[in-house]
Amino acid sequence: MINRRDCLKYLSLGGLSLATTAQAARAAAPSIQFRDLYVPPMQFSPQARQLHGRTVQMKGYVAPPLKPDIHFFVISRLPLFECPFCEEEAQWPDNIVVVYSKQTIPTEVMTLNIRGRLELGTKTDRKTGFVSRVRLMDARY
Repeated sequence: MINRRDCLKYLSLGGLSLATTAQAARAAAPSIQFRDLYVPPMQFSPQARQLHGRTVQMKGYVAPPLKPDIHFFVISRLPLFECPFCEEEAQWPDNIVVVYSKQTIPTEVMTLNIRGRLELGTKTDRKTGFVSRVRLMDARY
């Protein structure tokens, strides 16, 4: 017969096991770096194409916001203190990624570790007209 103490012990161990499994799953997301996104001439790399649609981890610097009321921000390989963004896909820099998140948008230049679903391909934001080629969707940081 199982008493209350044993029951609580098993439940707590099960909860610990689930928490450990969830933590391991979060940690298991593959990491991709800016240098891994493209191969010349500005084509998506095999690694980036393989990770398209999957949750990945990426580290980058928050770039200055385009507008105060936008619902995305941009990360870059190096810190940026002025706006480098272009309106045409042909001029798209290879060292920035657009980040869409439901969390508060950072407004300071800082480094972030971000986890989100990698999305590749040209997309124009409906509200701002901003053109992007690489995005992290549903991002958390």
